[in-house]
Amino acid sequence: MTDKQARTRRGINVWAVTGLALLVVAAILIAFGLLHDQSPPQPEADPGTASASAESHSPSSPATEPPEDKARSAGGQADPTTDAEQSPKGMDASAPIRLTIPSIDVDTSIMGLGLTEDDVLEVPPLGKDAPAGWYKRSPTPGEVGPSLIVGHVDSAKEGPAVFFDLGGLQPEDTLTVTREDDSKATFSIDDVTDYGKDSFPEYKVYGNTTDPEIRLITCGGDFNEHTGHYEDNIVVTGHLVDDN
Repeated sequence: MTDKQARTRRGINVWAVTGLALLVVAAILIAFGLLHDQSPPQPEADPGTASASAESHSPSSPATEPPEDKARSAGGQADPTTDAEQSPKGMDASAPIRLTIPSIDVDTSIMGLGLTEDDVLEVPPLGKDAPAGWYKRSPTPGEVGPSLIVGHVDSAKEGPAVFFDLGGLQPEDTLTVTREDDSKATFSIDDVTDYGKDSFPEYKVYGNTTDPEIRLITCGGDFNEHTGHYEDNIVVTGHLVDDN
């Protein structure tokens, strides 16, 4: 199956095949220890995210069924008619080449990520100024469906990495993806949530959406000095607001 064919099967059909591989990468985005003095910001707990955050710290099986409403749960209070009129309906496919998030001073190139021979999602390299990575079998940013971009939070050798401040994002912050065809897809953030790696909700994060959406993922939560891993993942979700 080509990458283009896989993208046309957006959501659960694609993610079900690679869900375990994606969970693996979610667990290993950083496994090299936090030896610098800075700690990455964490999402603020509020009534809308407290249950997800608290649940994430209790070991359990990953979600096995998609939620009834996966799309834009954080934006559920908006008037659907007004929202539908204002939201772009989707862009043609074009690979992402750059990501900017002004509120946390992110301005990074984007590399394409595939699967290894063991069907595990590749991760971006570690190192100073290492880029974020887009999973090539997810929709391109701006297409209908959840586009997936991952990045490291930090490393023992290099310190803070490209997504170090991801947990400090707030709803209604914006991010822009520049694409190969010179178009830009701008997203408004709906939710910033901390999920335990033992209870990562794969279908909620990776499953079908009816609108163009984006997912940014890095490590977060408590740092386990014994394992050298962060215990959680931070997931940022957003919806397309401009397709210029």
